[in-house]
Amino acid sequence: MQKSILNELREIEARVSALIRRLEAENVEVTTTVVEVRRLAILEEVFRNGGQATPQEISDWAKKYGKTPSSCAGYYSGKAPSMSASDDRKMRELTETGKRMVEEARERWGKDWLNRIPMDVIQNPHMTDAEISF
Repeated sequence: MQKSILNELREIEARVSALIRRLEAENVEVTTTVVEVRRLAILEEVFRNGGQATPQEISDWAKKYGKTPSSCAGYYSGKAPSMSASDDRKMRELTETGKRMVEEARERWGKDWLNRIPMDVIQNPHMTDAEISF
C-alpha cells in the first residue's frame, strides 16, 4: 500500500516538475529588435488566423504593429517568400517558409510572445532599430 502511494506521488512530482520547466521556458525574457518583432508579428497573426488572412486584415495588422501596409510587400517576394496569394487571389496564405519562421519564433520566444510585447514601443513609428525585451 505504502509503495503504491509513493509511486503515485513520484508520478505527480514528475508531472509538476515538467509543468514548472515548461512554464519557466515560456516566461524567459527575450531581447530582440523592434524590426524583427514587427516582421514576425504579422506572420504570427496570420498563423493564429488559420494560416490565411485577407489583404485588409494584413494591412490592419501592419498598422497595429507600426508598419506601413506597403511595407508588407516583402512577405511575397524573394527566393523564399513567407506569404503568397491564394489561387482566387482573395486571401493571403503562409508559405512553408512563413510557417517555419513562426514556429522558430515560438520556439525562441514562447508561444505567448505576441501577448508579451511592449505595444507602446512597437507602435511608436520613431522606434526603428531599437532593441526591446519582453
